[in-house]
Amino acid sequence: MNTLERINDELRDYAAAFDPSTYSGPDAAHLTEIGARGKRIYETIELLFAKRAVDTNGWRRDSHAASPEQWLANATGASEHTARETLRVADRLAELPATEDKLRSGDLSLVQAQHVTRAAALDPAAETRLLRVAERSGVRELREDSERVITAVSDEARLVAQARDERPLAGWTRGLATHGSFSGPTEDVAELFDAIEPRARHAFEAARAAGKHEPVAAYRFDALIALARGAEIPATGSRREPVARACVGLSRLLGQEPEPGEKMCEIPGVGPVPVAHAREVLAHGLFELVISDGVDVRTVVSTTRHIPKALRIALEHRDQGRCKVRCCDHTRAIQRHHTELFSESRRTAYEILGDACPDHHRLIHHKGHEVIDNGDGTWTLRAPPHTSAA
Repeated sequence: MNTLERINDELRDYAAAFDPSTYSGPDAAHLTEIGARGKRIYETIELLFAKRAVDTNGWRRDSHAASPEQWLANATGASEHTARETLRVADRLAELPATEDKLRSGDLSLVQAQHVTRAAALDPAAETRLLRVAERSGVRELREDSERVITAVSDEARLVAQARDERPLAGWTRGLATHGSFSGPTEDVAELFDAIEPRARHAFEAARAAGKHEPVAAYRFDALIALARGAEIPATGSRREPVARACVGLSRLLGQEPEPGEKMCEIPGVGPVPVAHAREVLAHGLFELVISDGVDVRTVVSTTRHIPKALRIALEHRDQGRCKVRCCDHTRAIQRHHTELFSESRRTAYEILGDACPDHHRLIHHKGHEVIDNGDGTWTLRAPPHTSAA
């Protein structure tokens, strides 16, 4: 019997017999992490054997599938899209041994490997940094970092042309609800949102005044339907409020040769965008700009709890609207935290401010957890002695 088959039999017997209610809470948490590592290792075994089966045409044996992706999707119970991405990761690993090592050891998930390999295949020098991001951060930050690498080493005009060539708008129905997705060149998508945003904002403010609390996204959907039905868009004044913020190196913005290591043009929550697009919309008041070699925000200090606008913009750009606690990807209801007790320090400054999700903020303020700065833009919380994290 093959070793893997024997391990499978043992795991099947274990899964059939174990009773999670007999374990303590901390033991259950530890075993959850053990199971997660095992799952990652199994994903790697599946990926590497699948590549061998495809390379040798072994997948065709006893299979009526029309393609390797269909065969793998049938074998794993996944979608063909997921199977296709798995095989792409496997193809890229030949040139990325460090990533393969992380996969084999269970330190990297298949989803993380997809983001690492997409970027590192174009810029192998970025592999080590991306693996560090994968180790200390959530998938969201890794995906954003991967997109930065891809954009930095790609031709801007080619990326725009590719976005236009691959522009999809798809919908699928589940029960009484139809879901959809679309993508396309940033300029075109921005034009769509410019058309629906005034009506959505008008509806949002009217609903708030009436005591209703649906999210803005719901009113954007209503505005899009109204636009499709030919409804007029309400006037909102001659100057539109900024709807996004861009960080761009000054040299890039001016059309000069960028300095080494200078930031590309990037919209937090969206990712890299063409610099030409930032220049085009700059005059329309659509962007607040964070210029990478501008004023040092560390010199913007307040002696009250009030956060000056320059400091607020810099903090929002740095923390990207997500919790700073390592591996926390939460972006909803984010709260700002002073790492120094304000009543003692009497200052509000860049280096002592950070964003935290409600759960972690509660641990800090009400459970006595100490904030430890990891030195890489993230925090770790240290529980007080003889207390639990609950």
